Amino acid sequence: MQKSFIAVWTLFLGLGLVGCGHQQQASPSSSSKKTSQQTSSRQASQSSSHSSKIASSSSDASHSTTKQPLWSNAKSAKLATFMASWSKTMGQQYESYWQGHSVDMYGLKIPDELGQAGTNQPGSMAMAVGDKAVTWALSTSGESNAEYTIVAIYSDAAHEPYLGKHVYLFTLHNGQPEVLVTQQNQGNDNNWLYFSETQNQELRLGFAKIVQGD
Repeated sequence: MQKSFIAVWTLFLGLGLVGCGHQQQASPSSSSKKTSQQTSSRQASQSSSHSSKIASSSSDASHSTTKQPLWSNAKSAKLATFMASWSKTMGQQYESYWQGHSVDMYGLKIPDELGQAGTNQPGSMAMAVGDKAVTWALSTSGESNAEYTIVAIYSDAAHEPYLGKHVYLFTLHNGQPEVLVTQQNQGNDNNWLYFSETQNQELRLGFAKIVQGD
């Protein structure tokens, strides 16, 4: 009887040791799964962070490359301030003009009666620069398909005596700032109103700085 009991106890003890062995072997597997899950979580977090940085960089690059207008209301206001100061320096009084509010230059309304190259509209004169009639356009953004894009017009014609009047066109020619002036007081066979680039360096540089945003 004792032998049988001892045999049963020995068998039970052996099975218990085998079970413990299986549990000890299973433990590393469970730890490995946890480590794998943690690694995957970190990788997913890093991937998400990297994607966010790429998206942010793309957004910043897109913002920095946004094209700025060549002309704007802010630049127009700066030009008005500049012209007020320059007028005092010159001892003259200049006013701003635009379509629908033209300056009377010896009977010709500018810009309303300023014609285009290749046209011969009654009561108008084509704009010419040098010895060539040119195309022009008024623009508040500085953009147009014309040879000369006019962004501002100033004149002292309302305040100066005969033969002392000036009209200045502040233009962009091939994307570059150019101030044109005329003092023409009569017609001609071509029926052109002749402009030339002003020789006043202060006016030229002042306008260029405003266009360039300085």
